[in-house]
Amino acid sequence: MQDQAEGLRRLLARDSVRVVTLTSGRTSAGKSNIVVNLATALAKRGRQVLVLDEQQGAGGTETLLGLTAHYDLMHVIRREKTLEEVIVQGPEGVGIVSAGKGLQVLGELGQEDQDWLVQSFRQISKTVDVVLVDAVAGVASNVLPLSLASQEIVIVVSEHPSSITDGYALIKVLNQRFAIHRFHILASKVKSGAEARALYDNMAKVAVRFLDVSLDFMGYVPFDDKLKQAGRIGRPVVDAFPAAASAKALRNLAETVEQWPQPSGEDGRLEAFMQRLIQTSRIAVEESRL
Repeated sequence: MQDQAEGLRRLLARDSVRVVTLTSGRTSAGKSNIVVNLATALAKRGRQVLVLDEQQGAGGTETLLGLTAHYDLMHVIRREKTLEEVIVQGPEGVGIVSAGKGLQVLGELGQEDQDWLVQSFRQISKTVDVVLVDAVAGVASNVLPLSLASQEIVIVVSEHPSSITDGYALIKVLNQRFAIHRFHILASKVKSGAEARALYDNMAKVAVRFLDVSLDFMGYVPFDDKLKQAGRIGRPVVDAFPAAASAKALRNLAETVEQWPQPSGEDGRLEAFMQRLIQTSRIAVEESRL
């Protein structure tokens, strides 16, 4: 019965796309590594996953996997390539789009270019049911429009005090400037579940006192030797070392994501996400000019 219920839930979920933005207050929280592994773990559970990678250079998703992206979202915007031609195939069929340059210009696009980009995402909508956005750390990135356009926002924090304070500062900006009230907290590079829970509790106490937000403890990823070793060989730990503690934790995170409420109607369409992202990018541009 449990297998039948799971199968029915996945069948119904095919009609919508879940969009999750993962970000952090600063670099070195291990966010991109988590995106790679979470995407792979979700794909192993039968999901069709697309990663939108805002990172550029050595920290990009493709680089972590030893892949090379010859084209990016800008090539789609310029009509030099189709979106299908830009997608790089990762482990377990995970699709990866290098989107850093393209995301920077969304707020300036004319109507014709907007329509073309929305149509491009509509054309691949049948082959995607989860989008993970790997946003650049901090408020200087496109995390503001990405967060507004996504259905779920995950703040990745490590045990380092600056990671926690910068993560809180990012939540504060998103809450007070853009009225975002709900966040998931994911603890990275911690030694134990107890340490992760203590980290979350400290953030939640301050946030509840000073901000109008709801923080959810998503889980944690221990930074074990196998996670580091998998990174060195350019493979997800859930694939290379499935018995590792970090791999188990990441599989648990994938299960947690699947248990979140499934978006429905217009909110669950891939092209609607791109429409929201264009609109929120324009808002961010207007804000920057004030």
